[in-house]
Amino acid sequence: MVLSLQPSPLVKTFILCLLFTLTMSVQAQDLESEENKYLGYIYQQPSYQLDDPKGDILLLWTAKQVPQYIWASLVGKGSELREYREDKIEELLIKFPVYHPEQELLNLSESDYNPYNTNHEPIILEGHKNPYKVNHVILMMKQVIVEEMQKGMTPLIGKPHEWSPENEKKLKKMFPLFRRISKALVALARGVTSNFMVTGTEDQLKEYIVSRPRDSITLEEMFRASYRINGGDVYLALLTVENILSRFWSTPGRDRLTITTKLKTISNYNYKDDKFGSWYHLFGVMYFGYVQGRITSQTVGMFESLGSHILGRKDEQQEDFINRTGGRIGAALRQFVEKKGYQRFVSNPHYLNEKFYMTLDENFAKRLNKAKKKAARTADKTAKKKAAQ
Repeated sequence: MVLSLQPSPLVKTFILCLLFTLTMSVQAQDLESEENKYLGYIYQQPSYQLDDPKGDILLLWTAKQVPQYIWASLVGKGSELREYREDKIEELLIKFPVYHPEQELLNLSESDYNPYNTNHEPIILEGHKNPYKVNHVILMMKQVIVEEMQKGMTPLIGKPHEWSPENEKKLKKMFPLFRRISKALVALARGVTSNFMVTGTEDQLKEYIVSRPRDSITLEEMFRASYRINGGDVYLALLTVENILSRFWSTPGRDRLTITTKLKTISNYNYKDDKFGSWYHLFGVMYFGYVQGRITSQTVGMFESLGSHILGRKDEQQEDFINRTGGRIGAALRQFVEKKGYQRFVSNPHYLNEKFYMTLDENFAKRLNKAKKKAARTADKTAKKKAAQ
């Protein structure tokens, strides 16, 4: 496991505004211990646990420090703060060996894996065409639920992870926005759902993933596998996939991790895509939409995209599309299960056809031609400058 000492790419801008208010309001003496400030960076929920007062406090502490970290980075003191935290974490790992990261045995780096599409020209371009049809993805996932129901697996809404009632009573006066920020949002924003919102079925799903051939797992197969492993609990099915991915979101070379190599591409890119990022974002936003509903998830997705553009990443249309629409998929699934839509759903196996719900056929010819001309002009200018010298 790689320790995350910086905010996740998810909902950076939105959560920063909320956490700033929290930072200004925390004065609880029992939360001010040096231990609590840094223990959240190594905390690991031991098993499926909906009521976790200790974990909640530690999660809030890591979230509270996000604005401080961002500010330190802006004023050039980010590395200094990071080194200090790392020293504190090392001390805590000695004191609390139970939180020492276990050696990863399944999701290893595969150096022989080539994340590039050698059939495309070696110019990296992000697609401008939506990679999937939202309504068709919804139909696909509904089809999975209905097929599994016909085999005897009753769909379950599931029970979301929420703040412990014990903490709610103790901290509501010191956290003015406490009731307004869900645990799901804070954990997603920190990229730590796998640490604070364990489902208990992550290892089973991971074993399934690594058993598959490279570049083979579709969205339908991933959802179905997790759905079966979690006994028809849609909430846990979405969260389990997100947990497996969130565990490694900050790992260097994540494109060559065993789990990533097993996944099929779900976004439009020329030559090289961000396969891990696309899957991670999609299941994160779908999960959040399932918990918080369509409007809230779309708002958060909008702020996430805005934050990415503010930070300088201009062309991210594939990620933007996922951020805008993933919540809609999750919300539709929640409504489907709550209102027992599976009793009226007209089943159609065609919905499972990848070509039915994915649109990964973007033509990059014009943009490639433009990119090559631009590269040629740049090379020509460089050559003239060197000649002039």
